[in-house]
Amino acid sequence: MKNAAQNESKSLKTFYLYLFLVILVIVVALIIKGIFIIRQSRFDGSHDFTLAVTEQNKVKEIIAFQPQVPAISTLVIQDNNIPYVTLAKDYGITPDGYIQVQNNSDIGTDTTTFMWSTIIHSADWKANLTAFDKIRLMFLSKSITANNKTTETISLLNQTSQTDTIITSALTDQEIADENISVQVINATNITGFGQRLGRVLTNIGANVVDVSTAQNIQTKTTIQYYGDDSYTVDRFEKLLGVTATRITTQPIANIVITIGTDKSNTTEF
Repeated sequence: MKNAAQNESKSLKTFYLYLFLVILVIVVALIIKGIFIIRQSRFDGSHDFTLAVTEQNKVKEIIAFQPQVPAISTLVIQDNNIPYVTLAKDYGITPDGYIQVQNNSDIGTDTTTFMWSTIIHSADWKANLTAFDKIRLMFLSKSITANNKTTETISLLNQTSQTDTIITSALTDQEIADENISVQVINATNITGFGQRLGRVLTNIGANVVDVSTAQNIQTKTTIQYYGDDSYTVDRFEKLLGVTATRITTQPIANIVITIGTDKSNTTEF
């Protein structure tokens, strides 16, 4: 009897040890996955974030989240056939993320409700956001009062000066606007209008673009140079273009100089 009791005690200890190890592995795996998701997140919780809502790769809405105000601006796109990939090139709009819905009945609802739908439809709705992004955007929209939520219906195919003003007002990153750092764009490619395209994108997010010009020689690599202190504006441009900026000691005509090289010939960012 004594041996049986000892064996049973050892079996229980082995079982609990095994159970503890299994739980530990699960917890560690969840922590690693959580860290990975957070690192992959696009929305940092404190800076402006622009979200494109699409259906069948056609743009239906642009939602601009402004956590510093806080406010939300929604642009409803009247046109039915604006491809998502042409937003930056043709209309100067570069979203930070997108969500492609499968049922447009969810479009046009309250932003909080819509973001909740993006969470429960994660398996069906294609997006380049993490679950963490969606949750944070949902809680941000829930915290914003109705007075700070605006909706404008616009046509991108038939733009007017008023349309341009509405787009810029919605997309302006307030921190970039507040820093008000002068920016020069140099087109060092053989693509006509490439500099103007980037200049339009930067202007729409609140940048102070003071000059757009064409280089005499073609340059292969896109560069960002800046004079003065580090800034959020430089950080934002680095993320937009996928380029590491370098500090210069001699001030050119603008504090930030972006030279577009041929490596960006096929970009969808502008």
